Amino acid sequence: MSRYFDQLWFRAILIAALIAAGTLCGMWISRLVVISSDRGQMRIFSERLLDRAVDVFTEADMMLTVINTSPYPFCSDKEITYLRDVLFGTRYLKDMGRVRDGFFHCSAVFGNGKKPMPLVAHNLETPGGKLVYANSRLAISNSTAPIIGIGNANVVLDPASFETLKNSAYAYSVMYNPQGISSTVGMFGSLNIGKVDVKSPDGVGRTGDIVYHNVCRDMACVTVNATVSQLEASAQPITAIISIFGATLGGALATIVILLQRNNLSMKTRLQQALGQDRLTIEYQPIVDVTTGRTVAAEALVRWRENGEFIPPDVFIPVAENAGLINRLTICVIDNVLDDMAAILDANPGFHVSINISAADLFNRDFSTQLASRLEDANVASDQIVLEITERSTANAADAIEAIKRLRSSGHRIFIDDFGTGYSSLAYLGELNVDGIKIDRSFTQTIGTGSVSVSIVPQIIGMAHVHHLDIVVEGIETPAQRDYFAALVPKVDGQGWLFGRPTSAAVIKEMLNSAA
Repeated sequence: MSRYFDQLWFRAILIAALIAAGTLCGMWISRLVVISSDRGQMRIFSERLLDRAVDVFTEADMMLTVINTSPYPFCSDKEITYLRDVLFGTRYLKDMGRVRDGFFHCSAVFGNGKKPMPLVAHNLETPGGKLVYANSRLAISNSTAPIIGIGNANVVLDPASFETLKNSAYAYSVMYNPQGISSTVGMFGSLNIGKVDVKSPDGVGRTGDIVYHNVCRDMACVTVNATVSQLEASAQPITAIISIFGATLGGALATIVILLQRNNLSMKTRLQQALGQDRLTIEYQPIVDVTTGRTVAAEALVRWRENGEFIPPDVFIPVAENAGLINRLTICVIDNVLDDMAAILDANPGFHVSINISAADLFNRDFSTQLASRLEDANVASDQIVLEITERSTANAADAIEAIKRLRSSGHRIFIDDFGTGYSSLAYLGELNVDGIKIDRSFTQTIGTGSVSVSIVPQIIGMAHVHHLDIVVEGIETPAQRDYFAALVPKVDGQGWLFGRPTSAAVIKEMLNSAA
């Protein structure tokens, strides 16, 4: 049989057989574990959902009061501006609007409609006149969202309010339980959307194949379900045999994979070698003053080309994160940037380079020391290296605030990259105390399309200015997009193919020299 090991078809058959056997064994064992295991994780998940639900519904009620006590004439320009200012201070609302006599008239995002639009049928009405719409089609798009209204006001709840808490192991429903009544209506999740009075008894239980955990507090109720198999909790003698058999197959599979990897390097191993042999390179995309076209900065973009193959960053960066190599990768980028750009930065004190760092770098206390040491050796000022982080990096707000403070104290400016694609609000950015935002290219691409997203861009820029944030607009590719942003006040910087594709440090140097 040994002569077949060099045959690709034999390896493929052997691996497929071992994977199939291991999968069957794993399914058997996992069912037993699900039924007999502690339900602690479900309880924790339910409590997190409930905490978020209370925050969402409390914010909605507070904003309804704010709207109904607006000091400005109904749907006037001043009132719409007022609603937009209020909206940008919220965390879980997408829009807030004005209604009267069963018709929608205006909102912060939609503005003032050409004519009033009739409201759709509500799912629940309280004795106090509050109307609840579990999944209503929005006036500004074809999408749907939960809406709560009272008096002459309504608020659109963000459908993504619970996305950061989702767990693929569970199905859930977040129900609204207005104060003063016993009725509930399903508002979020995959269960019971729009259904009234489906609240189950509080606590943990099992019904058939469903294990559930239900909990209520204030004006919110949450139910979480998990499906289990028909297998009984008591183990049969065959279980031990299958477990041993599965373990044997798993060990055999692991051995085969290890042997094969000696001849076929994994992506992780290839990346380790590339880092060790300094085979990664950097390209620089210009960042310009949109009004004058003057190059003011550049973003460093890591590139990996090996034996004529281009390996995209969105392939190898997740590998680096999962393999614990991301700090080495970031330091490699920094070292290459300083080698390429130290002299250019020294000759152009007003010029800076932006470098992307990961969440692991942000929370690594040694990272700021490593960076400071390299900047000192290269004689580069810390304010000429801007650090870009993602919104996802700031999910743990308390730790993120401390980490950002530590880096800013060293002289670095911090930008939130791809702003608008995550869950941050401008009010939240004020808490983080960052220096600027990079508006995601998805907003730029709506310029000239008539999309409602365009009307939000000036509001984002205006509110960013209120928070004293610098702004870079990503993805500018056409003169129309450039002209749109050049006309806005305050001024913004831009980045995109219209101003230049990623290029070498030498070309960036030529651009700076030609502008001098």
